[in-house]
Formats: sequence, structure tokens, C-alpha cells
Amino acid sequence: MKGGGHEEIPVNMELLSNDNRVGMVLVVGGIMLGMAVGDWMGWGDFFSEEGWTGVLLRPLLLVIGTILALAAARRLLTPGCKPLLRINFGGITDVRLVNAPIRWSFIVDAQRPPGMLRYLLPGVVLKLHADYEPAGVETLWSGMLHLTCRLRGKHVLFLECGTLDHSPEVTLKAIQSHLRARQKRGARR
Repeated sequence: MKGGGHEEIPVNMELLSNDNRVGMVLVVGGIMLGMAVGDWMGWGDFFSEEGWTGVLLRPLLLVIGTILALAAARRLLTPGCKPLLRINFGGITDVRLVNAPIRWSFIVDAQRPPGMLRYLLPGVVLKLHADYEPAGVETLWSGMLHLTCRLRGKHVLFLECGTLDHSPEVTLKAIQSHLRARQKRGARR
């Protein structure tokens, strides 16, 4: 490049599931499920029988624990590993959330969740253009996950990175690299 500088080349990544992290999800799901079933069967006194916490938390732990344990066990028992998140020049594809890549023209910004959620939710929040239409692109799971945001008029997509082989910070840097490259190209035109 002229002037001895170099142009920043966006990073193309395929993020796979990390078996150690998926194993931790299996352990957490198993503990939640075990606590709920044990308390329900009368084997433990985790929840007070008189309190409302038992009425609300016991079914919640039972459902969430079952989902986490089954999803993690299914992934760990499946040989091989397909890419879960793909970042390339065509856009961002999270096979858990979308059926087709989300084009870079729809992505306005990317950031980690703000405040305390930054530590609780290992992922990246994509801010999408107001013209973005999720119908036909996003899966039913994605629609349910983002329903409250969409009802409030926010156009976001949360990419969960907790079980992937790269950290959320690395993923965010790759996405921001692509966004900066698009802005530079747009400024030259």
C-alpha cells in the first residue's frame, strides 16, 4: 500500500463449540435438574415448602436444567463439530439463530452487553439497521429469544459465545474489523 502503511484485513472466522465449555453447561444443567427433582421427590430441603420460591423455582430449575442437560449431552455425543458461528465477507451466520447470513449492510454496530450483563452473558450484541426484517432469516428460537427487544422497538441480535472455542472479545474484534473495513470502503467512494 502507498505510504508504507498497511490496510487492516478483516478476520474471517469459523467458531466451533468448545467441548470443555459444553461440558460445564452439562454439569450446571445436571445440578439444576438434580436439585429440582430431588426436592420434588422429597429427598432434599433446598426449597421451603411454605415459601413461594419452591412453587416458582422448582419448575423453572426442572425445565431449564432439562434443556441444558439434554442440549449439552446431545452435542457431546455427536461426533465431529460443525461451525456454530461464521464471520466472513458475506456477513455473520450463527446457525443456532439464522438460516442465512446477516449481511454487513444491516449491522450498524457490535458491542459486549453493557453493565453487569457483560459478566453474566458471554456474548456479542449486534445492533441492526431499522430496515432489517427478521422474517425468513431468523429461526423460531431467535424470534423467541429476541421477542422482548423487538416489542420495545430495538433491533438487536445476541450472539452467545459462552460455549464457543473463541472468547467474546476475539469475536467482537473480528466483527468490528469487518465493520471498520466497510466504513473505509464507503468513505473512499
